[in-house]
Amino acid sequence: MSVSKFFKQIIIPLIVRVMGAKKGTWKSKKYTTLIISILSIPVKRLKGLRRTSKVVEMQYDEIAGAYIQDNYYSHKLRYSVVNGEIQEISSIDNMREIRLEIRDKLSECKFQTVLEVGVGELTTLEDIYQCFGPNIECFGVDLSLNRIRHGLEEFKKRHDKHPVVAKANATKLPFPDNSFDLVVTRHTLEQMPHIYQDALDEILRVSKNYVYLFEPSYELGSLTQKLKMLNNDYVRGIPAFLNKKSNITVHSPYLMRNSANPLNHTACYKISKNNASTSKNKNIPFVCPITKSEMKMLDNYFYSEKAKRAFPIFDGIPVLDEEYSIIITR
Repeated sequence: MSVSKFFKQIIIPLIVRVMGAKKGTWKSKKYTTLIISILSIPVKRLKGLRRTSKVVEMQYDEIAGAYIQDNYYSHKLRYSVVNGEIQEISSIDNMREIRLEIRDKLSECKFQTVLEVGVGELTTLEDIYQCFGPNIECFGVDLSLNRIRHGLEEFKKRHDKHPVVAKANATKLPFPDNSFDLVVTRHTLEQMPHIYQDALDEILRVSKNYVYLFEPSYELGSLTQKLKMLNNDYVRGIPAFLNKKSNITVHSPYLMRNSANPLNHTACYKISKNNASTSKNKNIPFVCPITKSEMKMLDNYFYSEKAKRAFPIFDGIPVLDEEYSIIITR
């Protein structure tokens, strides 16, 4: 048995029992997370292990389809935040409550176009469409092409009208300025602790009126959540960054009453742009993620004359990610 397994399987459970927590209880899970985080943080820092876009993309490509199961099909019992209390609940029931709370928040604003950045398997976007459609136009981008594919397949089972989706990096969104009435994220900035400021600048750029961030909060979280987020290298500093912006109004962020993981408790950030656009254009084109210039759609790719780049289309999904583009001179 390795040293790591020895600590995880023998030493840590022993310490947790000494602390008075019975196996399988919420207290046991909390104490285990606390101890693992305290032990792991310095080791990871010494090794220089940090969260990068490439690592995140690979991890989510490999688990594609899991969120669809948790939302719609698999009654997986887990400890979650349910109406402000920690309870053991089915993942389907918990996700239903989370979606209802998100619906309630989004109903505060009027929108005809919505973009979800970090759309994943489209579970949140699907519920937004189900609640506020069918006249709204839905768009989504994600780093994981595989998750989009799974999500789009599930979306098509439920609705005749389909969203416009693309594989893209949140730091280089392939849309014009002031495109969307509403831009939403859900546990997306969480995964980009070192580039979240660039992503937020892009989100604010493409938003016309409103931005809602449903992201775990280091600042509002408990001590154990803070340590867990440090251990996982999750995002920190969202409130401070937003407060530096002069062209937006940030409404008081708060911890939501429903969240999938009490130790990764979701907060809601409502942001209004002070110079809101009045444009009602619902036909939003893709633009080159590098230059933000127009692109031509050719046989099986988008082409940016200004960037001299071709962006492939896979299974009908544009891959508008600079890393996957091809230099072509014409």
